[in-house]
Parts: sequence; C-alpha cells; structure tokens
Amino acid sequence: MTIVDERGRLFGRINLVDAVAGAFVLLLVPLAYGTYLLFRPSAPRIDSVSPSIISREERRIGVGGRLTAKFKILGTGFTPLLRARIGDAEALGFVFENPNSADLLVGPISPGSHDLILLDGIQEVARAAGAISVLPEASTFVRAVGWLVNLDADLVKILALGPPRPARSSVKLAGSTIDRRVDGLEEREAVLTVRCDPTLDNPCTMGERPENLHPPVMVSLPGPTRAFQFAIVELLPPTPPQRATVQVRLPAGAPVTVRVGDRDDLLDERVAVVTAIGRSAGATTMTLDLGLDDSREGWRYRNQKIKPGAPFVLATENYEAWGTIEAVTMTGARAEGTP
Repeated sequence: MTIVDERGRLFGRINLVDAVAGAFVLLLVPLAYGTYLLFRPSAPRIDSVSPSIISREERRIGVGGRLTAKFKILGTGFTPLLRARIGDAEALGFVFENPNSADLLVGPISPGSHDLILLDGIQEVARAAGAISVLPEASTFVRAVGWLVNLDADLVKILALGPPRPARSSVKLAGSTIDRRVDGLEEREAVLTVRCDPTLDNPCTMGERPENLHPPVMVSLPGPTRAFQFAIVELLPPTPPQRATVQVRLPAGAPVTVRVGDRDDLLDERVAVVTAIGRSAGATTMTLDLGLDDSREGWRYRNQKIKPGAPFVLATENYEAWGTIEAVTMTGARAEGTP
C-alpha cells in the first residue's frame, strides 16, 4: 500500500492538502500560546503602600473633593485604566505613574484600617488588606471672642454675657465700610468655649469655612431653641492664663489719658487692668495686671509679645495707649476655670 495514492490521499484516507493544513494549525497552537504568555499584561499586584506628601497643586485643585491624604503604591501590572477603592469608599484618584508605581488620593474616610482595592472596570484585580490606616483625630476646644448677633428676646434672656446693645450689620462698598442698625434685634459681646475639629492642614477648623478670612468670621452655633450667629474676632487658648504684672513706659509727650482702673476692651479673665501710674521726666509709666498665655515665642497677651523692649498697646473703649514694656513679673499661678 502506497503512502499517497493516485487521488492524492494520505494512506488512502486523508487528503494530503487537508493533512498539511491540519499540521500547520497544530504548529500554530503552541506558537500562539507562547506569544500570549510573552506579551500578556501581568496581573496587578500591590507590594507596598506608604504615606506621601501632598503637593501644593493637588491641594489647590482638590481633585473633585476634599483631599485628606496621599499614599504611594508600589507593585506590578498597574495601568491608567485602574481605579481604587478604600474599603467601601471610592478614592478621589488613582494617579498612574508607570506599571510599578501610582499615587492614591484619599478623601474623608472613617478612622480605622481599610482594605485598598484596585479595580479594572467593575472587576477586582488586586487587594491589600488593611493597607490604609486612619487614626481618630480628637477635637479640641478654644475660646472664641466676638459678638452674638441678630439675637431675639428669647436668646438674650438665656445667655448671660455682655450687656445687650442694638444689632448692627456692616455694609462694604467702594472701599468704605459703614454699620447700620438692625431694627428689633440685639447683639452681645461674648467669650465662648467652642469645639473645633482637625483637618489635614489645620488642627482647629469650624465647619467647612475657608481659612485666612479677615475677622469677623461668622459661624453658626446651636442655641437652646435655635441656631444663632457668632461673629468671631479673636481666638484665645482654652487653658487658664498666667497672672503677671507688666510695666509699660509711654513715650514723652503722649496724651495723659490713662487712669487707674482702666481696662482693655476684652471680655475675658485675661483682661489688662491699670493698677498704678507713675510720672517722671515728662514720661508716664503704667502698671498693668493681666493674664498671659505661653507660646513658642514666649509669653503673649492676646496677639502681643510680652517681654522687655517689646511694644504694647492698651486699647480701652475710649482710647489706645502705646508704649514699650520695661518689666514683666509673674505674680501667681494660672487662673482657675474657663468661660
């Protein structure tokens, strides 16, 4: 029996052309599989997740939400089409750098440990268990100095603060500012202990108000029957101040308006009170009893540094007296209690 008969069949059964075509197809199978193994994209894998510094541009743009943290992700198989999820929350962004590196931009998430999940469309392709940890940030309290504004009679009776006076609102136009009375409402000077919450850039914020606003900064606070408005003009530490005696020398020729018993225009236990006045060689020296707060720069009274040689201003309801600090004497322990 011949291998190929007169009709071109292999072993008398298989057409030779069909046999060659089949052999060719069989050769293509391992070749195609090898090509697939050689060129197929590697499955994404997360090797490490570490905190990273947020750039100024990222903080300014905000990438569609409030940016609270940034992480560097290292691994393999990353692509620009991947997106990230932190537990049950969507990440603000998955910024592809190269197949082995990407940045994770994180918005507000709850404290605790969260899984980092990478998805291609809706399919999960990589997971790092507990890779994102958020520590709980404790709120703090500060003393806020300002005015309770637009008060009705009910709130005025409940809040025992400074004396009431007619409510006013400021009108600004063409570089000028005027105050106009608001009929039927009152306002009261106040010092309140208020809560503030930490953010990434500021350990003490109230709500979502932008920072660096010029005072007064208006905030809404809960009252006994409704929310009320508080115009903050100054912040003070929540801790009691340190009592001190400060001697201030007024310049020669300054108007002699200072009297014993004059007080700074501050509704707080820190308030500076004139306890003695001395005059010699045309100059006036006033002695003040006041409360000081510790800071990195040393003792401070409100926003003024308290040290010999530093300038000091006493601002009462009727005048401002400027001078130079000559001596500072700490007179006692911290005052007890907070407003």
